Parts: sequence; C-alpha cells; structure tokens
Amino acid sequence: AVVSTQSTGGDKVIKILENIMKNPGNDCCVDCGALDCSWASTTLGCFVCIRCSGIHRNLGVQISRIKSVQLDHWTENDCLNLERFGNIKSSNLYAVNKPDVYCKPHTESPRMLVEHWIKAKYEWKEFHRDSEQLPVYLKGVKSGQLFKKGKDRECWLPRHFLLDRLNKKLAYYDKATTAGQKELGSIDISSCYVLITDEEVVGRSNCVHVLYPHGKNLRSIYISANSVKEIIEWYYAIRSLQTQLGYSRNCVETKHESFLEKTPKEGKGAWRKRWCILVADRILYYKNVLDPFPRGEVILSKSDRLEKLHSLPKHVKSGPDYIFTLTTKTRTYYWGTGNEDLCTKWILHVDRVVADLVQ
Repeated sequence: AVVSTQSTGGDKVIKILENIMKNPGNDCCVDCGALDCSWASTTLGCFVCIRCSGIHRNLGVQISRIKSVQLDHWTENDCLNLERFGNIKSSNLYAVNKPDVYCKPHTESPRMLVEHWIKAKYEWKEFHRDSEQLPVYLKGVKSGQLFKKGKDRECWLPRHFLLDRLNKKLAYYDKATTAGQKELGSIDISSCYVLITDEEVVGRSNCVHVLYPHGKNLRSIYISANSVKEIIEWYYAIRSLQTQLGYSRNCVETKHESFLEKTPKEGKGAWRKRWCILVADRILYYKNVLDPFPRGEVILSKSDRLEKLHSLPKHVKSGPDYIFTLTTKTRTYYWGTGNEDLCTKWILHVDRVVADLVQ
C-alpha cells in the first residue's frame, strides 16, 4: 500500500510508516495473507487487509484500534507498536501455540472462519505465547444442541449432537437426555468430511456441510448453530478428533464451489445447471445446493487433463460463453459458465488438486 501524503501527520511520520511497511512480513495481511494490507492495528502492531480490518473493528478499540494507511491521520504515537512488533513478531506472540489442526485462513476462506480465527487470536488468546492449555473443544469431545436441515428446504430441526470419541462417531438425538434414547442417526468420523459453508450459499448463517459415505454415494447433511463461535468450535472439535484417531486425511477444506453448467456424457445433450463442489480428490455435482445426494461425481486422478476451449466440437451443443473440459481415463466432461473469471478459477483449483495427487 502507498502511504497518502494528504492523510498522515507530516513528512516525518510518513517516512516512519513507509520504513515499517518495508520490514519483512509486513507486505501482506497478518491474518489471511492478502497482499493488499493497507490497514493496520495500532494496538496489536500488525498490518491487515480491508476484510480483516472490519473484523478487527468489531473487537473494539480496547483490543484492536484500526487505521487506514492511506486515509487516516497518523502520529508518531500510532507507529510505536508497529515498530515494536510488525506482522512476524505479532504472530509469534498471538499465534505461536496454534494447533496443527487449526487452519490459518486464506483470501478465499469463508468469512466466519476468518472471524473466528481473529477472535481466537486476539480476544480469547487461545494461541497466545502464554497460553498453557488447549481449548476444551480441541480435545475431541463435545455435545450440545444444533439444528439439522430437514427434508423440507426451509425446515431446520433442533437436535442434540454428541461427538463420541469411544465409538468414533458423530451421533444425533431428538432430546438432550441421550440415556435410553435411540439415535436418529450417526456419522462415522473415520470417513466423513466437515466443510464450512457460506450463508449466501445455503441461506442460513453459522452452518457446516457434512459429507459421509452412504452406500455408493456421499450423503450430505447441513448443520447450523446459534453463533459463529459455536459452529466453528464444532468444526474444529470434529477435525481434532479425526487427527487424534489417525484420520487427518479427511481434514480438508472445500477447494471451490459454485454453479456450473455441464452436458450429459461426452457433450451429447442439453446443458444443465448444476451446483458443483470440489472437495478432496473429487468434484460432486448436484441439481440443487442443499440436496442430500449428488447427481454424480468425478474422482480425479494424476493423469486427468484440463483445457479451456475457445471453440466447441461439432457434436457439442452451443452453451455458456466460457467452457473447459476435464478429460479422465474414461470420458471427457464439458463444464461451462458465463463468467470468465469463474472458469479460470475452476481450472486453477482442479489443476492444483490433480498436481498434488499421487500416481
């Protein structure tokens, strides 16, 4: 970020601020790694991006006092903690005890994951240098009331959930008193994925998406809580138990998700809109966002090839403006969208997954 000469407290302060920003580690957001870090916390002594700055403001000035490098008036006093700490020293103080299971957010992380990370770092000080114990929810045991999406799209049913370490499962019941109650359902911890979902996608806040094997398919259930803190603690409680039991391979994040259009087999047929999720080593595609089962899936392999098309083969009907193909050992899939940037992102994300796969 460039320091504005019209918004600071004189040439001396401008020079001090510019020199601080040149220090190692101060060229990106301390919380999510975004390169545009034109905001700073004068109390915590670190630089942040515009999205993270808003979450810092919500902490209150007693924890984090945020100023714009480009828009606000600066004094020498404002620069003291930035000189003293900077991003690297700040991280060494507030995030040095971060458990391996805990994800540091990135620029595409859902907002509630970023929000919880920032609050856990600076407000609750869960990873602080002086913190001696892990948060209780990271011990792999948890119970409480959550809301599970019912068959009706608008129906969210209160259920008592129990993370059962002994039996390696996530079970749910009708009532909080589980003694003598029959389980309404349970999910094997060894083979499930728990993913953060965006409120704009599912139409409900504080929600996670759980995928688990059901016959030959992966079944989806959606679970929500009353607060960001509560649902993220559940998210990390499950991931922590998976790691402790040796199932860390299941601790994945959604690589990408959006609506795309696709054709039936080998491009023969009309284009159809599908909700697509890239998770672990597969692309799942659904008719609707909250459907329990996908219409199909593509399991990726090292030999798969991706290509952005500039023209369609004669046998493929005209479709969206931007189309890419995924060629596997058995067939070629045609995917399309009206957004060029979205098309590029899908190619990039799928390509990364394929590159990381073992032959």
